[in-house]
Amino acid sequence: MHPRPSGIVTLLTDFGVKDPYVGIMKGALLQRSPKITIVDLCHAIPPQEVAVGAFGLAAAIGRFPDGTVHVGVVDPGVGTHRRMLAASVHGCYWIGPDNGLLGTVLGPTVANATPGSPGGPVAEVREIDCERLGTAPESRTFHGRDVFGPVAAWLAAGRYGFSALGPRVEDPVMPTDSGGVGDGRIVYVDGFGNLVTDVAGAAIEGARNVFVGGRVVPIHATYGEVAEGELLALVGSFGLLEIAQNCGNAARTLGVERGATIELRS
Repeated sequence: MHPRPSGIVTLLTDFGVKDPYVGIMKGALLQRSPKITIVDLCHAIPPQEVAVGAFGLAAAIGRFPDGTVHVGVVDPGVGTHRRMLAASVHGCYWIGPDNGLLGTVLGPTVANATPGSPGGPVAEVREIDCERLGTAPESRTFHGRDVFGPVAAWLAAGRYGFSALGPRVEDPVMPTDSGGVGDGRIVYVDGFGNLVTDVAGAAIEGARNVFVGGRVVPIHATYGEVAEGELLALVGSFGLLEIAQNCGNAARTLGVERGATIELRS
């Protein structure tokens, strides 16, 4: 049973805000359905960094009303034969290129997609059929405007049901460069220079320190427990362990980037 569309569409891209691309994509959405609500999830994903975009999309799980349509466009393969996908899972819809961008959202749900399989959330994934929907791309380089935007607007407005978007897909591309969940590595660096790891907050019980970038960083509950300029580790808003610097930039201070490993220590 697919959720009833909420009329909300979120956008995550690597377009930035210097150029008119985001505005043009919003125009494409509003041309198809002027009454939808558009939310900017993020437009500062580093160019072509699919894994970072996947993390950003996954951050929206459970944070929007059921039936929200989440659109991700981080698409270095735009114009090639890579598929364009729509997924129904976690009570929402997810649209983007088949390059791993939806992989973190899908996660273990793909393994549970067979009807009757036990486990957590079940995903249904479909390939967007442009010919069937009458949305042939005008350009080979702007599928956000020509395909993803229009399809999201139609889905959000109820013009098309999810099952009408195209044939089922059983083998969506999954991320390959970020390691397994909980491996103990940096998966995201936010605008404050906080180093977000793949270690769930519940998994740090008993640990008192984190070894990262050649330094031992103590684990605390809040920034206020250390002096300005000091490094600390804490469970952040994503529910994951983060390494931060009170009133500073941990990534710059430690010289650490996404992909670096960490080690919990007692």
